[in-house]
Amino acid sequence: MKVLRSPASIRIVRATTALKPTNVSRKLATAVSITPPSYLSLPPPGLPHPLPDPPVVTSLGTEYNENLFRYTSGRWLYNESQQMAQRYIKFDVAALHRVIATVCASPVVSMEKKEGLFNKTLMVTLANGKKVAARIKNPIAGPDHLMTSSEVATMDFVRHNLAIPVPKILAWSSHAANNGVGAEYIIMESAPGVQLSTVWRTMDSRQKKNVVNSLVALEQNMLNAKFAQYGSLYYKDDIPESKRAPRLYAHGSRRFGSEEKFCIGPIAHRNFYEDERATMDLDRGPWSSPEDYLRSLALREEAWISRFAKPNIHDDPFRNVSGPQLKEEHLQCLEQYRSIIPALVPTARKVLASNLWHSDLNPGNIFVSDDDERRVVSIIDWQGCWAGPAYLQMTSPSFLACDGAGLLSGLDFPKLPPEYDIMSQDTKAIMREDHKAQMLHKLYEIKQLYPYRISDREARTMPVRAAGRTWKDGILPLRLALLDIFSRWAELSRSDEPCPLRFTREEVQELKRQRDRYVDWHDFLDDVRTTFGMRLYGWVSPHEYPSKRALLEGTRSRLPVALTSQLEEILPQDWWPFRDTVPLPSAPEVRV
Repeated sequence: MKVLRSPASIRIVRATTALKPTNVSRKLATAVSITPPSYLSLPPPGLPHPLPDPPVVTSLGTEYNENLFRYTSGRWLYNESQQMAQRYIKFDVAALHRVIATVCASPVVSMEKKEGLFNKTLMVTLANGKKVAARIKNPIAGPDHLMTSSEVATMDFVRHNLAIPVPKILAWSSHAANNGVGAEYIIMESAPGVQLSTVWRTMDSRQKKNVVNSLVALEQNMLNAKFAQYGSLYYKDDIPESKRAPRLYAHGSRRFGSEEKFCIGPIAHRNFYEDERATMDLDRGPWSSPEDYLRSLALREEAWISRFAKPNIHDDPFRNVSGPQLKEEHLQCLEQYRSIIPALVPTARKVLASNLWHSDLNPGNIFVSDDDERRVVSIIDWQGCWAGPAYLQMTSPSFLACDGAGLLSGLDFPKLPPEYDIMSQDTKAIMREDHKAQMLHKLYEIKQLYPYRISDREARTMPVRAAGRTWKDGILPLRLALLDIFSRWAELSRSDEPCPLRFTREEVQELKRQRDRYVDWHDFLDDVRTTFGMRLYGWVSPHEYPSKRALLEGTRSRLPVALTSQLEEILPQDWWPFRDTVPLPSAPEVRV
């Protein structure tokens, strides 16, 4: 046990709007007479679709309930065994109670479990009336030791060096095998204030503006710290010297102290440890240049595809791709990506700076003051945060997401449409809400993202996003991104060298045809998912699972023969997405 002392989705758009599979999916909905349940109603602009509140499981004293160890907040309609195994972690409850009682000087009275998809958080009530949070890492969360130790160091650094309000960590352990509890854990003070997700919909425009302004101010503090290399932040004692960057801060940048305590080390992001990657000898950093980082993404996938990739095996069959997957095609495409990396990197030093960034600012991870001001008072869940190139790190928080159709580029704020005055009252109300959401998004964009703008942002960043996911998302997104680079080479290239990519007219036409089929296929899958009332990976709430399961088991056999023939003609083999596609995961030893 360690007790602290005080001190990174692709969008492919086509012009046409008549999508054949969308019509097919409507026929599917009609054929099985499915009425979407009430919880599928759209939330207000700026909020992602929320998951229901998880059930509460209480454990007293040394007694425990198996539900503490299992994931109980939802079920999966396919690949459920895999999903559950990745979220099952058994630990010694009595030992955890003893650790908490020791660091808090008060025994545990009760624990309430609240869980996300990657961790279990136990809200602990002590005999003295105080409350603390005990976070238990699920196997799916990321690499052993590195994920927890990096998160703790990051929270410590931003709290004491950058004045970011994060919960104070009381004790932690990243070594499950010898800590007595049998799991990695972090014990921390409860976050003050109220969760933004519980009040956002009822806040007025002034309060929402306060949230944006206070968040921007905190993120500015993070942008002031520029690190010497790219990677995750650790305590020096937790990383071998051979894996540490030689210095903490970039030359000539402001120093925030603690150089003897912290270091930049290998990235702890789960993408570098997924499946067999955990046991492979990969370049996980730290990296001294953005080019090195971008290259490592391709080399990682090339190594994994060469040894382990299996055609059309996905953790989510809704991401299944049309046509066969050939290793040789993926490897060739990734090699082409590596050849154009210099053109993907902007030249401005500011946007290449290595900055810490919180990439998951959803309304559940932000706490605001419980008063009329509603300013940000705490930010939680720093798991997986790392110091990366600013132009790749910086994105808008998910709670500010809105329909970009009415957003203007640059410094211009959105306006209500010219026909607003002649709209119905109901339509006006909807337009006003959309306009408010766009104004908040633009406020954040101008204050935070505009100073870090780069030319051809989508062209430069889309290949990076696609290169690390070709086997999951299919090779087409990367091919289309490379075609975009080919068409913009004169603007992107730093030299007079010719573009290393070549596309014939026939290849371009075939890519466009593939793009249309790709969009059709994924529109169909989105419609099917909505029709059956499920979220990503087939997640449904526990009380809905029996009825959804029964519905699915009889649906395919009841489909009209003409409809299934049409589906088999225009969609990939094994088009039925509600099926198990992957074996149970193993738990390999992680290589640092």
